[in-house]
Amino acid sequence: MHTFADPIKYASRMAPTKTAVIDGLESISYAELHRRCRLLAGALQELGLEKGDRVAILANNGQRYIETYMGVPAAGLVVVPLNTRHAVTELKYALEDSQTKVLLSDRDPGELADCVDHVIMIPDAYDTMLNAALEIELGINLQESDLAGLFYTGGTTGKSKGVMLSHRNLIANTFHWLVSVPKREDDIMLVMAPLFHAAGSGGVIANIWTLGTQVTPRRIRPENRSRFD
Repeated sequence: MHTFADPIKYASRMAPTKTAVIDGLESISYAELHRRCRLLAGALQELGLEKGDRVAILANNGQRYIETYMGVPAAGLVVVPLNTRHAVTELKYALEDSQTKVLLSDRDPGELADCVDHVIMIPDAYDTMLNAALEIELGINLQESDLAGLFYTGGTTGKSKGVMLSHRNLIANTFHWLVSVPKREDDIMLVMAPLFHAAGSGGVIANIWTLGTQVTPRRIRPENRSRFD
């Protein structure tokens, strides 16, 4: 049985000093990724969240997105990656339908703030929250059948559907990924597709489990496709 906690712990144990994520001028090791995921778990617990509660993220790709994508399910909570291209009405629907309690955002949430109990702004308020938190162990009382994420579809023929994916679902997809796209420890993966989409997040767990490095450009500048922010 595996859950989201397993690849984080494995990478931290096997390659603690290896670079896990490069985000612009920032980079963190696997030991630091593990620590920050534990701090995120502790911070959300201090906000009163309990197992199964929803945590949404509305943000561009980045280190903190990967921490959220991995750390929230590893703490027994449910991550809700929001499509940054959705209209406000679509985002409100997803937050209300999922009964999200905490929204992590790198942009002004506007009226979305009324849909949740807490809004944490990335990066400043997010980092302040982590710095004040206590670390808690990941994977406690967690089963592979537990819900890990709610992923809202495009909803082109109606309202978005919240696709419920368990730890087992997403870990199994990781194994499929590793069979189809064999990875090595010296691999560096450019995470170009948005992490709210399976095309962007599909290789995240696989890359952590194989001790690779992930680079998260936040957007491609259309005027010059060779340049990334």
